[in-house]
Amino acid sequence: MIELNIPYPPSANALWRSNRGRVHKSRRYVDWMLEAGLKVKSQHPGKIEGQYKIGIQAVRPDKRRRDLDNVLKPCSDLLKSLGVIEDDYLCEMITARWVTYGEGIYVRLEPAGIE
Repeated sequence: MIELNIPYPPSANALWRSNRGRVHKSRRYVDWMLEAGLKVKSQHPGKIEGQYKIGIQAVRPDKRRRDLDNVLKPCSDLLKSLGVIEDDYLCEMITARWVTYGEGIYVRLEPAGIE
């Protein structure tokens, strides 16, 4: 099992930009990936090979209305880019919830096992 704290990602609307017909990561997303990557690396996460389960607990960063599912993709992309997971297509189960304590995103990963 791997447990991590990750800074809250940018909104889903701020992840991608289009320029001259090409889609690319926004500057804000790239900056978050760098910052969050350093924080994750400092926690020495290890690696999960193959299928996995992910649980996310997120603290709302402010009082705006937000969609909980928009937190998942940037966190999964980050974990893949750092080699913590092989690929997010290997995810077998996702749980997510808003919490009122803590800071940012708490992520719990574990091998999926065969049931």
